Amino acid sequence: MNKGTRIAYIRKGDQDCETNSTELNELILRGRNQGWDELVTDNLYKDFTFEKLKKYFKDIKDYKIGKFGLLSGEKLTNAALLYSDQNPVVGSFISCTRWNGLDKLSAKDDIEFYGSILNQIDNAMEFIKKHMSNGWVKEGGKLARRTIPEYDLDAMREALINAEAHRSYLMRGTNVELAFYDDRIEIVSCGKIGNGKTLEELLKRPTSQRRNQLVCDIFSRLDFMERRGSGIKKIFQAYENDEKKPKFEIIDDVFIVTFYSRLYRKVERNDDNVDINVEKNVGINVEIKIKEKYPELSNTSIEIIKLVENNNYTTQPEIAKELDKATNTVYRNIKVLKDMGILERVGSNKKGYWRINY
Repeated sequence: MNKGTRIAYIRKGDQDCETNSTELNELILRGRNQGWDELVTDNLYKDFTFEKLKKYFKDIKDYKIGKFGLLSGEKLTNAALLYSDQNPVVGSFISCTRWNGLDKLSAKDDIEFYGSILNQIDNAMEFIKKHMSNGWVKEGGKLARRTIPEYDLDAMREALINAEAHRSYLMRGTNVELAFYDDRIEIVSCGKIGNGKTLEELLKRPTSQRRNQLVCDIFSRLDFMERRGSGIKKIFQAYENDEKKPKFEIIDDVFIVTFYSRLYRKVERNDDNVDINVEKNVGINVEIKIKEKYPELSNTSIEIIKLVENNNYTTQPEIAKELDKATNTVYRNIKVLKDMGILERVGSNKKGYWRINY
């Protein structure tokens, strides 16, 4: 206490720190054994629709919105507002941006998703699918390949659900952000870890404590999330065989989850000014990207591009042998690709390499 002013402190790791206004409001609610999402608003049930929520609850018999603590008489709780189709909660939206390159300099695609938080998650997942690629690695005999998705979609969905479920809606002017770069995706939400835990403690032993109990309860009933705080564990399990694991960070009041692209390849120049692949060489799924742009290409041409994607130092005789095609057939298809500007040879036939432009 200082000159009649009461100051509240909160335990953060091994230190007692002065609370900010958001933390103080959460402490007050916790003292009342309430969460922000349980607070009753002046909004009436008759003024809102819940079609998205009803769609997900279609397999639950005798579904009634009032059964799950979303209503108090005819008035909606904050949780009900979040699940409503109109969702008027300030800052409750997901902003999705596909950035050019590795920084926030220019954007290829930028959109904000509003409405029910269920709808926001579905739309954000479609945004990811729109911009991610599939790759492949060779396994076994001729042209035997295993498909590699650039990102694990289940893990991405888990991170988005956690962002919506555990963010602090008391922090006005904030929203969930999905930033898609060439080499990574970052999902950003606001709200510190509860119960005074550090990030290291949370990652070591994920907590089932929930900032927004009603919101999480609905997610659990929809099988979006479990009740035991296993979301972070699921994310790590999805990437247990990957060299680059997802990264969790807390910077001030911001919680950031970073997923790294499985297909991104850093390119540098060697002493002969020739591009070399620094990271693991994984082929991009050209059936999706090339056929949409060049539907007239033959299957042989597509297979040639696949091989070049996997090894841009391969030669025409090696391509013919790998595809089990006549040399003239390969030469003819390569000429078509060169004439269309899709494929070009840099350097000599023996020591040069292929460059793909599409």
